[in-house]
Amino acid sequence: MIKWISILFAICCFGVSCRQKQTETPLVVPDEESMMEVNRFLVEKDNELIDAFIRRRGWDMKKTDYGYWYAVVRKGQGQQIRKGDVVLVNYRESLLDGTLCYSSEESGPKRLATGRGEVIPGLEEGLSYLHGGDSAVFIIPPSLAYGLPGDGKRIPRRAIIVYELRILEVLH
Repeated sequence: MIKWISILFAICCFGVSCRQKQTETPLVVPDEESMMEVNRFLVEKDNELIDAFIRRRGWDMKKTDYGYWYAVVRKGQGQQIRKGDVVLVNYRESLLDGTLCYSSEESGPKRLATGRGEVIPGLEEGLSYLHGGDSAVFIIPPSLAYGLPGDGKRIPRRAIIVYELRILEVLH
């Protein structure tokens, strides 16, 4: 028995000593211009996906200079939303493929506090176009939604968000 343990030990030692040293791959940090080029490429691809999505549905949407698309589906009679307002909304938040991520059917109406950094940037900006009672659809690219990481729950990495909402109440 000791003989077999000695042989096994010798084999293990020989195997370890004969391994070639593995070289580590150095970390390459891209320069700023390369990063900007990648970003432009990703924004272009997102725009192509969104344009195709809108065409397939026959929607009439406006693209803003800020970088998201929107359409007011039904005009309300309430006051215009201003920075600092709290807005109560019914909503559906989904992906371009139709996967429902969050909705007021599941969790009840949502309170959105504008101007406090609590709302994704594309939606924050979009709310400023709306009035109490309005119904609207926003298509928000990843850079104005949950970015590279997603939300860590139901929204995946680099997701384009389709946000449908109806403004129930505007609290000034």
